[in-house]
Amino acid sequence: MGAKRTRHQTKRLYHTLALLGVGCLIIIVVVLFQPFSSINLWLSDQLFIPESPSPNIVIAGIDDDTLEAYGRWAEWPRSLHVQAINNLSEAGARVICFDVIFADSSPDDQILASAMESAGNIVLAVVGTEPLPPAGSQITYGRFLWPVAPLEEASINVGHANVVPDPDGTVRRLPLVVRDSAGQSYPAFSLAVLHALFSMPLPQEYPLGDDTIYALARDIPVEPFYNLRINFAPEAGSRPYISYGDVIKGDFDHSVVNNKVVLIGITATGELDTWAVPTSATKVSGVLIHAAAMDTILTQRFLKETGIGINLIIMLLLVGITVLTLPRLKLRWGAAITGGLFLGYLIASFLAFDRGYIIDMLYPLVSLPIIYVSSVICFVVIEQSDRRLIKDLFGRYVSPQVAGEILNLADVGNLELGGEQREVTVLFADIRGFTRMSEQMSPEAIVNMLNTYLSIMIDRVLRNDGMVNKFAGDNIMAVWNAPYSEEGHAQLAVKAAWEAQQEIIRLQESDPSLPKVQFGIGINTGEALAGNVGSLGRAEYTVIGDAVNLASRICSATPGGEVWVGPETYHQAADYLQVEELEPQTFKGKVEKVVVYRVIGWR
Repeated sequence: MGAKRTRHQTKRLYHTLALLGVGCLIIIVVVLFQPFSSINLWLSDQLFIPESPSPNIVIAGIDDDTLEAYGRWAEWPRSLHVQAINNLSEAGARVICFDVIFADSSPDDQILASAMESAGNIVLAVVGTEPLPPAGSQITYGRFLWPVAPLEEASINVGHANVVPDPDGTVRRLPLVVRDSAGQSYPAFSLAVLHALFSMPLPQEYPLGDDTIYALARDIPVEPFYNLRINFAPEAGSRPYISYGDVIKGDFDHSVVNNKVVLIGITATGELDTWAVPTSATKVSGVLIHAAAMDTILTQRFLKETGIGINLIIMLLLVGITVLTLPRLKLRWGAAITGGLFLGYLIASFLAFDRGYIIDMLYPLVSLPIIYVSSVICFVVIEQSDRRLIKDLFGRYVSPQVAGEILNLADVGNLELGGEQREVTVLFADIRGFTRMSEQMSPEAIVNMLNTYLSIMIDRVLRNDGMVNKFAGDNIMAVWNAPYSEEGHAQLAVKAAWEAQQEIIRLQESDPSLPKVQFGIGINTGEALAGNVGSLGRAEYTVIGDAVNLASRICSATPGGEVWVGPETYHQAADYLQVEELEPQTFKGKVEKVVVYRVIGWR
């Protein structure tokens, strides 16, 4: 049989189990409910680090100056786009892409189509409308807005320009493939542009393999519904940019677009095609989102969320470390461990993000302080339990009042030798003929006899708010009005003594086999010094003084089975007592005789 577990080991076990329960509860809540998911997304947004965008993608923005020069977009003649295409082709643009929908017919459609065919590098956008419940693994739309037929036929590629924000309204992903209700798949605008850039035909199908699709001669990791996690450039304004109005006029630096991809889109303020992104405090135009998606694919700086499985392993690891270490460490070291794990996880999150992995930020970081606070609460509960235990243990060897006083003095750092002068009532009780009895009884019988009778004395003292100060063999000393003040302490002491004598009589009458024991009890009231007496290494809380000595002398003179009280005790408790005044007694240490009273009844 193994050794019995100590109380310290038991407390540590309960502490560990409590923290394990808290950790498991956190994990269950995270797995089932994913609370505060928007905060979690926001935290991952803070991981983006400054990276220069690709210089090979140029934005030709239909900005405020362009609209001021040429009027409302809907009223533009398509001949303006013909001029822009011709100017960009002359400047050597590699691919010209329109992130606008030419859905309405125009008299200039044929002219524009001819210009597009001559350029031979035009990519147009389509937009899915009427979202439907996802069909299989792809986002589905009921219908699509297409460019008018002549323009579609003149383009080399078309791709959908749909942007799908997360539930918090921020765009972090772009669906690389969507489908219509008939099952026809459509690549993203960014994929269509890049296929044109590399002169590669668009694939007919986009099969998933290990959460990736193979396109542009590379594996592109995707999330559910073919979503590409976009690795945004930190500043939208850092990308090469020219005004579309300058392109139309031909008033721009040709080297900016030479052999580059030119994305044409609306960037004017107040337009509908603006979105919140992780790296900008203001909304950005949709064309910049498509540019960022192209950047991500071109540079292959892909981002991939680690998923619930990895996050669960991380949570279990952090919970395991804290659960196993915190109960075994002091609070300051526990705080250091928790803070180290917190900081270490933050650094690991940045390093993982830099390598293309987005690990869960919120839940592991929140779980650490929650578990630490839970550990602090456990320590507080254990400390309170220890305090109660110490007080109870003190109460077995000293009075509960003394135990409480010692702990209170220790709390305020005042546990020193010394005391205070105060009025106390002191009771001494002594078994008559104890020496003769002990010679005739075995040690076990003596101990049992003492425990039986002293238990009665102690019980009555405590019931009447007294303090059992010390034992000396068959002798017991009790004190009232110290260490705490008590009203009517004299009558409480006499009442305790009278009740104890009556209880002893009843006990002996009910059990004739018990040894016939009689206590002589002496009580006195007066001034005494109450406090810690002894040495720096060993001290005792007690009362000392002439009043205490007189109580002891009265006890020595009291016959067995009787209670004698001193004059001051009688004076304070006279209304409650029936007494017989005895002849003045001579006591050691007293020059004059002292009048004492034998208690014969309690009112």
